[in-house]
Amino acid sequence: MVKVSIGVPVYNANEYLRECLDSILNQTFQDFEVLLVDDGSTDGSYNICYEYDQKSDKIRYYHQNHTGIDDTRNLILREADGDFITWIEATDSVEPDYLQHLVDIQNKSNADIVISGFKEYREREFSQSVNLKPYFEELEDNEYTNVDKYRALVLFLSHWTAFFYSWGKLVSMRTHLGVMYPKEFINKDMATTYKLYLHTKNIVVDGEELYNHRIIDERVTLGDRDILADYEDKQRVLDEMMITEIMNFNVAAVRDLCSQVMNNEYNAAMEKFSESWKPKLDKLRSELAN
Repeated sequence: MVKVSIGVPVYNANEYLRECLDSILNQTFQDFEVLLVDDGSTDGSYNICYEYDQKSDKIRYYHQNHTGIDDTRNLILREADGDFITWIEATDSVEPDYLQHLVDIQNKSNADIVISGFKEYREREFSQSVNLKPYFEELEDNEYTNVDKYRALVLFLSHWTAFFYSWGKLVSMRTHLGVMYPKEFINKDMATTYKLYLHTKNIVVDGEELYNHRIIDERVTLGDRDILADYEDKQRVLDEMMITEIMNFNVAAVRDLCSQVMNNEYNAAMEKFSESWKPKLDKLRSELAN
């Protein structure tokens, strides 16, 4: 057993992968394992994965045919031996004291989920620091603060990056029991992260920015069919949320927020659609409402 399992899904990340793995192996906290899964890369990432697998006995390397991020993450969850898991994107990196900081916060708070801020890069250019202190006034005087699951859910639905995506967190494996990444949804994080919040009452945030997140190919042009599928996907996720244990608290407020989210998604989709596809979105919206 180790304290932390680090999940690194890899797909065509050869330009940044060495930087990512070096930043992990150079952590000041060393009670960890790395589960490195190459999802059928075609750009030479396989060779880098094999190289680092030979370099460090902390790395367990897996290769699979390209089946998607859901299968990759689920393989990692099945094979992980740690008490906690943290995800690091293959194009991202972490500061040397990233793990130590997360573990220290967890030890002091006994939290099941620790959420941190991050630094954002666009390709190799620094973009911005995303610090949680301005949004949680308690962090001005404290190293961390508790966040109840309802507030975490609201921030998730508001698409706050720190609360929405899998990376940048330390999560207890017991919280992840029964929570896997679904193949049937396009947005894997949207269909998964909220379940983790509902599985625990002990969530904390801190004021550090020790994770470096890289945005690559930010502007991806989706076709009309993909836009429609994405809209349906998000509505299905929100519907699923409403029939889970979320019904045990503040149902009306959550339902209103879900409605706001989908109204925003509808307006955004309408701006992207060609004229011939707009009636199809209205038809889908009506069908989903029923």
